[in-house]
Amino acid sequence: MGGEAAQNELRQVTGWRAWLLIAVMLSGPPLMALTFSTLAPVLPMIAQHFSGRDGGTMLAQWIMTTPAMGLMLGAPIGGWLIDRVGPRLMTIAAFAGFALGGSAGLWADDPLVLLVSRFVMGFSGASIATAATWLIGARYDGSGRRKLIAAQDALAGIAAMSAVLISGMIAQASGWRAPFAIYLIAAPLLAAALLAVPRLASSGVGDTSEAAPRLSALAPLWPIYLTIVAMAGLMMMPATQVPFLLQADGITDPVIRSRVIACSALASILSAASFPLFHSRVGEAGTFRVIVASYLMGTAVLSQAQSAEVTALGCFLMGIGTGLFSPFFASLLISRTEPALRGRAIGLMFGAIFLSEFLSPLIVLPLRANFGVHGGFAALAAMLAIGLAAIFVRRPFTLGAAQQIHP
Repeated sequence: MGGEAAQNELRQVTGWRAWLLIAVMLSGPPLMALTFSTLAPVLPMIAQHFSGRDGGTMLAQWIMTTPAMGLMLGAPIGGWLIDRVGPRLMTIAAFAGFALGGSAGLWADDPLVLLVSRFVMGFSGASIATAATWLIGARYDGSGRRKLIAAQDALAGIAAMSAVLISGMIAQASGWRAPFAIYLIAAPLLAAALLAVPRLASSGVGDTSEAAPRLSALAPLWPIYLTIVAMAGLMMMPATQVPFLLQADGITDPVIRSRVIACSALASILSAASFPLFHSRVGEAGTFRVIVASYLMGTAVLSQAQSAEVTALGCFLMGIGTGLFSPFFASLLISRTEPALRGRAIGLMFGAIFLSEFLSPLIVLPLRANFGVHGGFAALAAMLAIGLAAIFVRRPFTLGAAQQIHP
């Protein structure tokens, strides 16, 4: 999959269909950004709605984070499905699942139904992201691929910022259910996939002969994946934890909350868009240090925040790391794998990101319980300080770019 034949077939998509295909290619990370940012301003409202049931606050947290389980499974399974059903059928089904699962909160009131629908939405979103990244890799080479990967994450920041602002405004006017309508943005993208994604006769559908060797060949990359699992949960901290930080500080207006959280998305837009230039200036090790340092500074500021303005600064600092995170690790994995392995390598990267995001409440909630909302951020800052010191002592990911992993 992803060889010259598939590249030629995709390049034959021209005119208005090419623009629709590009929209499909760029849609994965933005839709995944909507997964969490859309509901961030209304988490306390959801917790209050379910307060008469067991663990209203915990239920709100799981409604927010359950998609991470779907995302975690959808990315590697999505790569497997592309080999068997092709990118066209997969994108069509995934867009439909995202629209239906995401919008279920407009009517569902049963906690189990909400959790299942959020899982379906997450699984579909990860499948879309995997297919979109595969399509970029199959159609484009070199710099063109890097630019579109950076564009994906810049658009993800725009989507996150827009969704969190719109969500706060419509929630103030129409209640906590209204923001779920934002997920219906997948419906026009479904139409774009129907019109623009070709049936790739040469895509390798049904070819399973190399699946096991390819997966085992990725084993030397385990330090990269372990680092992703350890850090990726930080990307969703502004969306999942900052609303409760603001509430603890007496800031209850959903519009103000949405603007504060949107500062993280704004920073991620700027840093993701500048990733190609930034990486060329400071290099691989320098980029990773900046990612860790931005999370360290952001969590440290949030641990001391008592106002919306200071909280917004902390979110902005964390957003710098978030904007660089996915492009950095995607580029890192691409540089260390042969073309035949890159689809699975990227799928596993998304899976590691979503595993981290799914596990994050299991780490953050005990920190909050023991140290308070502000103290939990202080504990995270202390751990990041230790990590940053360690990577200055020893250069991370020492496998040279020329030493590529082969199938």
